Amino acid sequence: MRFLRRQGIALVSVVMLMVFATIAVVGVVAFIAQRLREQPAEAVYIQTNYLAQAGVHNAAYFFRFHGANGYFTLGQTNIDASNFFVLSATAANLLMVNTSASVLTNANVRVGGWTMQNATNSNTITIASMTVSWSGVAAARRLSSIFLNNTSLWSTGGGTSGSTFPLTPNFTLNTTPTIYINNTLRFNGSMAGGTVNVTFNMTDGSNQALTIFPASNNNNFTVTSKGQTTGSTLFRSIQATYNAVNATITAYQEI
Repeated sequence: MRFLRRQGIALVSVVMLMVFATIAVVGVVAFIAQRLREQPAEAVYIQTNYLAQAGVHNAAYFFRFHGANGYFTLGQTNIDASNFFVLSATAANLLMVNTSASVLTNANVRVGGWTMQNATNSNTITIASMTVSWSGVAAARRLSSIFLNNTSLWSTGGGTSGSTFPLTPNFTLNTTPTIYINNTLRFNGSMAGGTVNVTFNMTDGSNQALTIFPASNNNNFTVTSKGQTTGSTLFRSIQATYNAVNATITAYQEI
């Protein structure tokens, strides 16, 4: 009887070992199969990240390549038959406002010296209105008029800080590489020692806020680059900001 019991225990042990071994083998096989299934997707995921990065650097390179009136082209760029990136941006992201030479003129009542340009030759961008606020000057200070490219687009007078001023007509920056100069904000008194902030409100609903005065190194465009491969729904998108004053990418994030 003891012999039979020992045989039974041994048999149970063998069966349990076989069960454990089967579970282990099945688990390893499932893990390997899963990894094999994931490898193509992982490779595409890495590849699309490289493509998105290539798009960002393509935009910065071509902006610099085109000289003083720099620009780049939106849309799809094919690397080869299977790989491509797509560049896109809102109107506000394409509006470049250079405030590096902002100054006060005409007894300090005009804030001028700042320029504007469209960062792309693909799409026109249109400013519908400007929200202007200021600080550091007399409480009675009022905005008198707005001139863009030496054209009066708002001149009702008596504008209070923080108000939004519709431009009549809307101001469009076209696709011909152009730097728009002779832009001024005129006030009813001296702005010496003050700070002037502007939000440009675009017709596509986007907006860009920045300090017009005092002078700063602002002169940026922001672009989104989406990397893709043919036949796959996977993609990676990177958004980056390029500063033309310093010729550097100042912000970079995956979105």
